[in-house]
Amino acid sequence: VATRICDLAPSAFQREREGKREREREREQSHAERSWDERQNRRELSSCEEAAERRLSFFLEYIFPPSLKPTHTLKEYKHTNTQMVKRRRMYRLVTAVLLAHLGASFTGAWRASQPRLQFTHSELIQNGRLLTLPLVAGDMQYLLPDEDRKRLYVAMKDNLLSTSLDDITQNPRKVRTGGHTHTHFHIPPEARCITTHMPKIVDECLEINTDNECLECANFLRVLQPFNQTHLYVCGTGAFNPRCAFIATSIFQQAEHQTLSYSQTECGKGKCPYDPFQKTASAVVDGELYAGISSDFMSRDSAFFRSLGNRHVIRTEQYDSTWLQDAQFVRVAPLSETDNPEDDKVYVFFTERAQEAEGAAGKVLYSRVARVCKNDIGGQRSLVNKWSTFQKARMVCSVPGPDGLQTHFDQLREYTPASNEKPITCTGLTVPLLSCLRSDILNGSAVCVYRMEDVVRAFKGNFLHKEGPQYKWAEFTGKVPYPRPGTCPSSTYGSYSSTREYPDDVIFFSRTHPLLQENVLPLGERPLLVRVGVHYKFSKLLVDRVEAVDGTYDVLFIGTDSGLVLKAIHLPREHGQGQEVTLEQMQVFQHKSPVTAMTLSKKKQWLFVGSREGVSQLALYQCELYGQACAECCLARDPYCTWDGHACSPYMPTVRRRNARHLGEEEDPLTQCVRQGAGLQVEAEQRIMMVAEGNSTYLECLPRSRHAAVTWYKQAGENSPELNQVVTGDQLVVIERGVLIRRAELTHGGVYHCQVEEHGYHWTAVTVRLAVWSPSANRVLASWSASSYQSTGSQPWYEDVMALVHPGNIGQHCKALGYRPPRNHRHYTAIKVEQKKEKEKGERHKHGGGRGGGGGGRAAGRKSRSKPQQRAPRSA
Repeated sequence: VATRICDLAPSAFQREREGKREREREREQSHAERSWDERQNRRELSSCEEAAERRLSFFLEYIFPPSLKPTHTLKEYKHTNTQMVKRRRMYRLVTAVLLAHLGASFTGAWRASQPRLQFTHSELIQNGRLLTLPLVAGDMQYLLPDEDRKRLYVAMKDNLLSTSLDDITQNPRKVRTGGHTHTHFHIPPEARCITTHMPKIVDECLEINTDNECLECANFLRVLQPFNQTHLYVCGTGAFNPRCAFIATSIFQQAEHQTLSYSQTECGKGKCPYDPFQKTASAVVDGELYAGISSDFMSRDSAFFRSLGNRHVIRTEQYDSTWLQDAQFVRVAPLSETDNPEDDKVYVFFTERAQEAEGAAGKVLYSRVARVCKNDIGGQRSLVNKWSTFQKARMVCSVPGPDGLQTHFDQLREYTPASNEKPITCTGLTVPLLSCLRSDILNGSAVCVYRMEDVVRAFKGNFLHKEGPQYKWAEFTGKVPYPRPGTCPSSTYGSYSSTREYPDDVIFFSRTHPLLQENVLPLGERPLLVRVGVHYKFSKLLVDRVEAVDGTYDVLFIGTDSGLVLKAIHLPREHGQGQEVTLEQMQVFQHKSPVTAMTLSKKKQWLFVGSREGVSQLALYQCELYGQACAECCLARDPYCTWDGHACSPYMPTVRRRNARHLGEEEDPLTQCVRQGAGLQVEAEQRIMMVAEGNSTYLECLPRSRHAAVTWYKQAGENSPELNQVVTGDQLVVIERGVLIRRAELTHGGVYHCQVEEHGYHWTAVTVRLAVWSPSANRVLASWSASSYQSTGSQPWYEDVMALVHPGNIGQHCKALGYRPPRNHRHYTAIKVEQKKEKEKGERHKHGGGRGGGGGGRAAGRKSRSKPQQRAPRSA
């Protein structure tokens, strides 16, 4: 044994030494890897140290209260391994606290307002409020109503459709697309169509692009404007060859389907973009087309054009980033500042990259408003055929946070004036602006309201100036030439009759200083409506100014990227503040397609909505859905509706009658109803429910309004006026819309009242009588006495319920279930008599029967038929 051990010892010692060496090599390799990681971390921290310092200083200055600010900054930490870990932990802590702090403040102060009523697509169809016209369009950007001719024009890919403004679904129709070189339609006489598909141009586009399924090789209509009383002006991308045409409105009455040839069109460069995915905006003003487009094939030249008419084409400076840089145009609108038409201007709203804000953070988007004079014809020696009055300013739509932090909504999606009249004057005008936020922290949408007076004031402020590429933008402190750049040539501000007469220093200053320093702030310096943390974003906005009983209100219709349309109003408060109330949320499109076009018919009171699914026609209101009581009608706060003394009906300004409606935040809706003697009672729904002991049941209460708060009460006794609030217990759970009884007990039986509260007004919506059936106790414990049924000679309530479940002999069924009513119960005798008669009837039938048996059967039949006449069975 000793010899064997000695023989094995060298090999064991050798294995031990080899293992020790292997462990040392692993430790050295691990140390080398850690050293390399530390060097990499030092390089990364060194490269981003400046950016991190700026972020931390910003967070420490604007986010944290003084008590939470760390005592050390980033530069005070050394480049050691331990201190780098501390630095990383601190940076993560700052980020986490920032997110938590922002989330708490934002959700608290800007919690999304729940819509009062919600309607699905099927409910809108069932109520007769929604009409749909399915169209296999693939692209729909513009809807144009013609109130005089009662027509609706729809701009689609390759086609321009005309349909009735009264009813877009008078007859079913389908749009079918063949191939790339042929498009055909089956359109009834009520809907006429013009095909603008150009096979030759499409073939050339497909030869360049080897992908035959390229969707861009088509004529996407991007300009649809009423040119005059008889013609429309339409432009399309033309498969990357823009073309435009004048189309007479009478052509839709000649044939069901017509084709627009290439020879009937004109060049569309400077009027329509090449790329259909570029956002554009246009408007025809006094016979001239103002268009904000990307004017080159590669979509690098953002420009604002004026064309058509007798004057020369004029545009912004080409390839000058200080004028426009990657602009996405939203809307063009003519606005009047004074009574002198020479001072009229055209405003354009867009989103662009902001040069004054770009730096280490990269690209920054700002919402802008720019304007030009209508009588601008460019300069004499500089800015020839270029705008000489072009100026722009930033429009701010932000949520004020703690310590001055602003969360900005800088991606402009839609703009609309709050007035339905043209031209628009600036006095007292409000301009709702729709912005959409794209942020690493928050992602949502907002609506901001601006006064045109504030917009005009911004253009009278100071200019921003940049000395050179290495300098920052700063306020221009030098002398501004006269007349002030941006001023229109008119008798109001001088003796100049044309912009070509302006001095050279004025033209040069206009060319180098297009940006204003002052920002345009919204009313109250905060958004009117904010949506964050929801499954949709805003895409379109329309405003209808409505005359109501107690004043004029702006009703907002907001389209979303999930096929929803929101209907909201603004309720004014004291000290210039206001409250947004979302009245309705309607699912207009069945497959939740994004809303890409919206227009309003003021005369017909219809809202037309477009998406890739087609066109939908939505009624602006449906007052009868609010309820049958005055209080319910007033609580709806819909400016379109009023209580006329008998029902909730549309308000007619020309009809003189006693109307009641409630919109004020501090007023009581009951006051409005009491003034005209309207009833305040809201009839409660009566329900009867039964549950077996040990089983679960659910008491449901669904008020129409989602703004209403639900509280459940249980009656102390059958005739007791005392009500006890229902709270969550061991076997009972109170949830938002009902009461869940997980395991029913005998004590759960009784009368439950669902009380609803909205805007300080309380009423009972549902009354539930719950009975708990217990086979072990051989009785049914009801929440009310059966004496009322005995006094009238009618059967107990549970026999009505069981008659719906088992139409046969109820007594036998109760006997099979183990039910034994008390001996002194009068219906126990009736059951026994009924069983005896049935037994005798069977025996007589078995032995041949007789007249006596038939008489007995008829008597029993009369008795069974008389029961429903005394009292109708209650629903289970």
